[in-house]
Amino acid sequence: MILTGQDRFQNTEKSVRGRIIKGVGGRYTIMFPDGQVGIASARGLFRLEDLVPAAGDKVECIDSGDPDVPWRIVHILPRRNHLLRPPIANLDGLIITVSAAEPQPDFYLADKLLTVCLINQIEPLLCLTKIDLATDTDLLAGYQPTGCSMIETSPEDESSLVELKNWMTGRFVSFAGQSGVGKSTLLNRLFGQELMPEGHVSSRIGRGRHTTRHVELFPLNDGFVADTPGFSSLELADFDISGEQLVTGYPEIQAVADRCRFTDCRHIGEPGCAVSTGDIHPDRLLRYRFFRNQLDSIDPHNR
Repeated sequence: MILTGQDRFQNTEKSVRGRIIKGVGGRYTIMFPDGQVGIASARGLFRLEDLVPAAGDKVECIDSGDPDVPWRIVHILPRRNHLLRPPIANLDGLIITVSAAEPQPDFYLADKLLTVCLINQIEPLLCLTKIDLATDTDLLAGYQPTGCSMIETSPEDESSLVELKNWMTGRFVSFAGQSGVGKSTLLNRLFGQELMPEGHVSSRIGRGRHTTRHVELFPLNDGFVADTPGFSSLELADFDISGEQLVTGYPEIQAVADRCRFTDCRHIGEPGCAVSTGDIHPDRLLRYRFFRNQLDSIDPHNR
């Protein structure tokens, strides 16, 4: 049921809190605590404050007096976290989807997403999809030393779907990963209906088409799950992550960093670096060093 401001308040000075579950073209769909929704615009002062409402934001609204857009967002409550790509706020968890095949797994992207999670206090879940197509049964082995939760799924595996639902219960979570890895397919299976169109992987370019056009939240198991636009690229610098912060995304390195000879060790092969005594997978270390050099080249003061 779509509510108007007049339905809720006769005094337009009163406000009501809700959560943004979708934003398209400057119009925001707000879900109120009783589960009903309304359409809102945002006050113009947000632009002056360089603040853009995002899906997941908890907001205060008042009656706008406009029957077409009956609510106005007047305040955005303090955020737990805020990501620009995808544009989303207050995440409890992020399901990092990696495909076992079609498309081939992009572990550079997975490492970047994991780093974003750990820096922003978002609990990550590494989800390997399409394991029925896998030729390598240890694709996620390199992530075990991180201590992050992991799950494997396939279209016929109902037990993993139950496990995924249990992990999501009571949380606000989002899916992220390459296009074509099966994010929309998983969402549709979780809800038992088609919420988002499912794409396919192009045999010519080896990646999926973008089937999701905006961030949208759906209530599930006393929480919310968001479908987000597909990822074709993600740069750590876009999240203002520095070379020094990068180690947060690599708990295996962080666990031994205090053993390094130098306190400012970058863990890229310096004398006395303790990384070789740790439990980091060689591929993870290779990717860390690639990102560290990349970030330090952007901000040479972090060298």
